[in-house]
Amino acid sequence: MPDGTVSQDWASKLSVVSESFESGRGLPPTCYTDPAFHAAEIDRIFRREWLCLGREDEMPAPGDYLSLDLLGDPLVMLRDGDGALRVLSRVCRHRSMPVIEGRGNTKTLVCPYHHWAYGLDGRLVGAPEMGKTPGFDAKTICLPEIRHEIWEGFVFINFDSDTAPLGPQLRGVSRLLANYRLSELRTVRSLPFDIECRWNWKLMCDNFIEPYHHVGVHLKSLEPSLPARLSEIVESDGPWTMVHMRYRKGRSPEEAPDPDAPALPPFPGADALQRRTFTLLHIFPNLLVSFFTDHMQFYRLFPEGPDRVHMEKLFCYPPEAMALPQFEDTVEHNERSFIEFRDEDIDAVLVLQQAYRSRHAQPGVFSHLERPIWDFARWIADRMERV
Repeated sequence: MPDGTVSQDWASKLSVVSESFESGRGLPPTCYTDPAFHAAEIDRIFRREWLCLGREDEMPAPGDYLSLDLLGDPLVMLRDGDGALRVLSRVCRHRSMPVIEGRGNTKTLVCPYHHWAYGLDGRLVGAPEMGKTPGFDAKTICLPEIRHEIWEGFVFINFDSDTAPLGPQLRGVSRLLANYRLSELRTVRSLPFDIECRWNWKLMCDNFIEPYHHVGVHLKSLEPSLPARLSEIVESDGPWTMVHMRYRKGRSPEEAPDPDAPALPPFPGADALQRRTFTLLHIFPNLLVSFFTDHMQFYRLFPEGPDRVHMEKLFCYPPEAMALPQFEDTVEHNERSFIEFRDEDIDAVLVLQQAYRSRHAQPGVFSHLERPIWDFARWIADRMERV
């Protein structure tokens, strides 16, 4: 599949996804394992669609920065001297050394190789000894800036200048989640995965968004409080899918507080139903968000190959909660709880990734609780089939 093209054979295989959920199936298992298909995904999806990098509040002050690697591109999210958020390439325009690593606060981006220095707007402000180079003009040199858009506090980038703006495509999501006041939430904890994530990025998305596996993988941990059968699949009007999981009667955090866990009040704007609901959101391709009754979690997820993915979990809370005396203990408890069911999911997806290589693996027939996987598969197939 050279140059990101999709062969006629692949187009035929993708046709099993179908235009109808009732007759459709999942993506062929080789879509999760084939290096050629992965290369085509990078070209047709990750080089053209809106990709979530994180939250704008991760860089609250001028000079704050966060370095990221996406699709082999070293990038940096930062606040410039005026406080405006920018996403820049961090590859030096001289000899391609990354000009900054990690996260922190700085006034300039200085390449460690030859000490070329850039302002927070990306413009070159210093280049030792280059004044002796004929025709060298520092004013013409600048780190490339990546197109970005902020939606409800999330930072998205797009490498394609022709792609339509993201915000209008997510108006339906904003309406559904208005009570959570997403743009006001504060990111207080980042939890990198402490293992090598040897599975396809789509497999993580599939596992995240469907509640059906609660009856198996999470039978003892989540199913008793959040039974799969009480889930509601939201009708989507854009590049997203959403699931509301209702707590079993008498089992919501408000109705049955954990005596070993310091409690936070529910989201200040949440209505009575939202206080008894756990909501999952997938904005295609790579933003996975969980809404608990009192806080939000999301994955920073970037593919690193057909069977490798970068995974990091971030925890966000209403600013009102951060002043409460039990806040730090609650954050610690929520992190421990996440690790418990995360490890259950990891055990499952690692086995699945290997099983998808079997010659007997086939596109799945869906339960009604797996409609979100079909929504995502249909979106993938549409992007991969277009010329």
